[in-house]
Amino acid sequence: MMNRLVSNSINLLLYQGGWFACVLGGAWGYPVIGALLAAALVGVHLLLVPDARREGPLLAVACLIGVVVDSLQQALGLFTFQADPGWPFWLPLWVFVIWAQFATLFHYALRWLRGRYWLAALFGLLGGPLAYWGGVRLGAASFGSHLLLSLLVLAVVWAVVTPLLVRLSESFDAGDGHYRRPW
Repeated sequence: MMNRLVSNSINLLLYQGGWFACVLGGAWGYPVIGALLAAALVGVHLLLVPDARREGPLLAVACLIGVVVDSLQQALGLFTFQADPGWPFWLPLWVFVIWAQFATLFHYALRWLRGRYWLAALFGLLGGPLAYWGGVRLGAASFGSHLLLSLLVLAVVWAVVTPLLVRLSESFDAGDGHYRRPW
């Protein structure tokens, strides 16, 4: 097993690489390529976890929660993702993948939030809107006509979703937060 610092560092690099692949792919007109690159990084994560069968359900549930949350917010006009004409669903493929990417953090880099639901809420309150702001600034989405309302709703939603995902990660416990060595 890798030590926790190495595991967390790799986990953060995989996540950040996936986030940029999704967002820049969506912004630059290559949403499927970005989503596939990010999905490949999720695959690397699953190869490194001690038990992918226990990690997979957390990723799937987080993806489902994220799709519902982002669909509702987009339907309310709080923001709009860049459309992908080749994708038949209401949200681009990369949005589905970015939520799975986010869920990869909870057993590793964000493990320190376990049992600290108020801290997780604060983390979501600040981090959620900042992530969307970054995506908008890079061109993958745009805010609705009421920027302040969009940011406030994102803050509240993420203050609820982040502790929920922390709690779910505790339910789908996948080990001690250490990646296994791939060799």
